[in-house]
Amino acid sequence: MRTGKDKEKNGTEQAIMTAAENLFLENGYNQTTTTMIARKAGVTHAMLHYYFRTKEHIFIKVLDKNMEELLGSFQPVMRKDAPFWESLETGISTHFDFLMKHPKLPAFLYDTVRFNPELIENYKGRIRETVSRIIRFHYNLIQEEIDKGRICRIDPLQLVLDIATLNLSAFMMIPAAGKLFGEIGDGRTEEILKARKAEIIALIRARLYGGPEEKEHDTKTI
Repeated sequence: MRTGKDKEKNGTEQAIMTAAENLFLENGYNQTTTTMIARKAGVTHAMLHYYFRTKEHIFIKVLDKNMEELLGSFQPVMRKDAPFWESLETGISTHFDFLMKHPKLPAFLYDTVRFNPELIENYKGRIRETVSRIIRFHYNLIQEEIDKGRICRIDPLQLVLDIATLNLSAFMMIPAAGKLFGEIGDGRTEEILKARKAEIIALIRARLYGGPEEKEHDTKTI
């Protein structure tokens, strides 16, 4: 049973992490200071360092939270008994919906890779298993369908990369479009993203099942 002190500790840690995540996503890692995080979280600077030794420690905990959420969202998807296309379509949607909940995360990670590669290098070991489990599941799913001749031939890894790239690019390009052509309203952004998700799913389905000509050619090569 948790005591009042335990609840207070967890509440303070959560406040610091929430404040840090919001500031990281808004300003980037380098432009966010522990003083800014403490002020936004409503704690003293000394208290922040009591709970989290360094800014990098906070960064790792924030990424851990996001990776756990991503893996958790994929757990229902990774079922052996679901039909192939249902599983793959749900996987595409799950990844896209996760990004919709965290639209600034892709750009933040990209900037971190560019300007603070050592942070990602230090974190790779923690993220590798999460990402590998998701990729392995979909890779095996795709390869099985290819082996049975049910879908067009394609390198499963390339297909997984296609899906990830298509999903991520939507969230990288919309902020850039906003800077070029003016801010896009929240309602319009959501509408564009929903349409984009449907388009990505249609593109992947067409790549796998193709038109009559592609199917005929694929049958000959199998």
